[in-house]
Amino acid sequence: MKYHSKRTTVNGIKFASKLESERYQQLRLLSQTVPPLIKDLVLQPEFQIFRGYVDPETGEKVRSRFYVADFQYVDVEAHKVIVEDTKGIETDVFRLKWDYVRSEYPQFEFRMLKREDV
Repeated sequence: MKYHSKRTTVNGIKFASKLESERYQQLRLLSQTVPPLIKDLVLQPEFQIFRGYVDPETGEKVRSRFYVADFQYVDVEAHKVIVEDTKGIETDVFRLKWDYVRSEYPQFEFRMLKREDV
């Protein structure tokens, strides 16, 4: 297991970490308030950050690459689509993908949550 994260299952859904599962439970509660504070909750939304291609010299296929967030939802009051990632540890690869996806998808508000935020 990476970085001592503890895989957790909630409502039959497997999460990569306890932090992610806790945030999921918070978001579910927000979606069930009357009126709901969030809507259209999506788990593991994918964002293309590198388009695949065929190498003209070798004919080798280079596959597309994606950033996979933890959650996406609509903040009802703010009328914004929010994309969230829960992070215990930020790796260099994550930081690169995070910076790139935010620049390529400015129509979304990206949020990174740490343990103290959840």
